[in-house]
Amino acid sequence: MNKADAINAIIDLQKHAAKVLGNYAIESWRKLDVPLAQLKSLFIIANKPDTNFKMLAQDLGVTSGNVTGIVDRLVEQGLVSRNLDLRDRRGIHLEATEKGLDLLANLMDAQTKHMSPILTHMSLEELTSLSRGLSGLIRAVKDHQKEASDEVNGHDTNVFDG
Repeated sequence: MNKADAINAIIDLQKHAAKVLGNYAIESWRKLDVPLAQLKSLFIIANKPDTNFKMLAQDLGVTSGNVTGIVDRLVEQGLVSRNLDLRDRRGIHLEATEKGLDLLANLMDAQTKHMSPILTHMSLEELTSLSRGLSGLIRAVKDHQKEASDEVNGHDTNVFDG
C-alpha cells in the first residue's frame, strides 16, 4: 500500500467511525433547543478567536446583515457576548460565553462518554497503536495549521534559504 492508498483508507475509516460513534450523540442533539444556523455560528465563534460579524458572515457564506439576527438570538440566550474590539473601537468582537462553551462541550461529551466502555473491547496493542496514531494526527493538524497560517502571513516555510 502506498501513502495515497493509506490516506484514503484512513479517511474511509474516519467516516465509518464518525457514523458509528454519532449514534451515541443522537439523544443530546434531539434535546438541543438551538437552531442549526445558531449552533454553526456558536461553533465558529467558540473555535475562532477574534471573530467579528464580517468573519462570521464569510464563514457561514452569508451577508453581515444575515448574521446580525443570529448573533442577537445567541446573545439573548446567553451563549455569545459582544465586546468592543480593543484594536478598532468601531469593531465588535464575538465571544462564546461559558454557557455557550458548556453547550458545545455537552454535545461532545454525549459522544465521548461512551468511549471508555467501547475502548475496553480493544487489546493493549490496539490501544497503544490508536494512541500513537491519534497523537500523530494531532501533530499533523498543528503542522498543517502552522503552514496555512505562515502562508497567509507571507512566510513561506517551504523555502530553503541556505
